[in-house]
Amino acid sequence: MSGLVVPESETDANTLLDLLTNAPFSVPYLGQTVDWIHRSVQQDAELRHLPLGVAAEALQRLNAYAAGSGSGAGELAQRLADARHAVTAVRHDHYIGMAIGQGDSSGAARIHRGAEVRKVAAAVGRSRVVAGPTGTVVVTGRTSGNMAFRPVSPELAHQVKIAAREREGEAVRRSRAVRRVLAQHVRMVDWSEPATVGVVVDSRHETVSVSWWESQTIDGSSLWIEGGVRLLCTAVLSDQGYAVTLAPNGTLHVSA
Repeated sequence: MSGLVVPESETDANTLLDLLTNAPFSVPYLGQTVDWIHRSVQQDAELRHLPLGVAAEALQRLNAYAAGSGSGAGELAQRLADARHAVTAVRHDHYIGMAIGQGDSSGAARIHRGAEVRKVAAAVGRSRVVAGPTGTVVVTGRTSGNMAFRPVSPELAHQVKIAAREREGEAVRRSRAVRRVLAQHVRMVDWSEPATVGVVVDSRHETVSVSWWESQTIDGSSLWIEGGVRLLCTAVLSDQGYAVTLAPNGTLHVSA
């Protein structure tokens, strides 16, 4: 059966079915095929006893379909292999994730549930997922950096989540303060205007960013860069004691 193996437990079988249901198939009918096979097994289970559980029996039938010559069988076999690899690689309930190898390293480590990491691993495919001996899972990017997910205890995961919420709250307060400071010196965006233009202050997770918005068709970069607005924002914020760095995308990142 194309080297595919029936999972050892009904728990893994249910996990595999969930991953297949959310798999990014290139054609939509494969997702419908997975759903149809799963529902047909559920109907059979209501009429007669199945030697396997519903999920395991559904996977048996999906294995048979993938090993045949039906439409989309090859892609289904690949996605089954990707899902099984993800289940094998991601065996912990909590991971701490960190972007590595990217030019912008402002993102802090964050907690991810095992189910979330598993879906990412299944979606990108087994060729881009490596599991180390300590349980760390590395997902390699095609054009950008990689992500490393290191397993942690539930207690540490809880502590990291609390610390992240505190940092995010601090970022929100910092963004409000930055907005008040800049509003005294530069034109800020007014979202009530249909053709607004100006400086935007935003916070995402622990990062506070300052950027330029231009809704007109003209190029607003001359105002932000050549017009000196970005330099003025940097000078004003630095004078207020903030640390300001220029991100690769041209925005300013503001830290305390």
